[in-house]
Amino acid sequence: MPPSQASAAGLELVRAESKHVGEMGRICYEAFKDLHDRHRFPLDLPSAALARQVLGVMVDRNDFYSLVALLDGQVVGSNFLSLSDPVAGIGPVTVEPFHQGKNIGLALMQDVVDYGRHRGIECIRLLQETMNVGSLSLYASMGFDSREEVAYMQAAAASAEDPSVRPVTEQDLPAVEQLSANSYQASRRNEVAAAIRYDFSPLLRERDGRVTGYLVPGLFGHGVAENEDDACALLGEMARRLPPFAARFFCPVRQADFFRRVLKMGCRTIKVWTLMTLGPYEPPREVWMPSVLY
Repeated sequence: MPPSQASAAGLELVRAESKHVGEMGRICYEAFKDLHDRHRFPLDLPSAALARQVLGVMVDRNDFYSLVALLDGQVVGSNFLSLSDPVAGIGPVTVEPFHQGKNIGLALMQDVVDYGRHRGIECIRLLQETMNVGSLSLYASMGFDSREEVAYMQAAAASAEDPSVRPVTEQDLPAVEQLSANSYQASRRNEVAAAIRYDFSPLLRERDGRVTGYLVPGLFGHGVAENEDDACALLGEMARRLPPFAARFFCPVRQADFFRRVLKMGCRTIKVWTLMTLGPYEPPREVWMPSVLY
């Protein structure tokens, strides 16, 4: 399906290209900085350079639908839809602060939803920052349902190396697929394969000769484990191996025992997000840790 022509005068939505990334990254940084400064939260992407790097990778990947909004030919916002696996994830969606409130965000959201539907994708999900009441209202008005309160957390390092935790390899992908399908009711194999390919440091835990959990670190990472011991081992080893900015994860607050346990480990809550879904949804099983996409 071709990118849509938005109804606002002078606004056009087109596939993002490398030539757009500089302005897309600047807008992403400034839009989130404006929001976070108002609420006194730390930035997820603390520089425009890092935002450009992250969005540039997404634009280059063929498993993302990358969309840019042009107003009279100038970049004013962008949005993304992950297409790696059967469930699609939206974001980040950002609009130039000066141009917010002009339905550009709505146009960007509707386009990626329509694109997913055109491809036959039934399940679309996102994580919404709870402090952002504007985006909460927008997504709800589009039909998204709020499902989970999720804490974004800074992991605490284990005191010593855990030999049961090691990097994920291509040979582990069948086990990863089985774990993700059992928990999320949908495979996330391709997402983890991309994490290996782009050196995002995914880890797994082996117990009694089999894989019992895996974790992709950071804002765009996710994980699943058979029990809390497996998940905590992964989190502690992740934080031991990676710098603090990279050693972060999402914890659904409804997993009350697990949430209390990671707090006792020394993990720290940074802020709270809401998992929202469009289409069929089954709550994940076992111990699970979503990504910023779902």
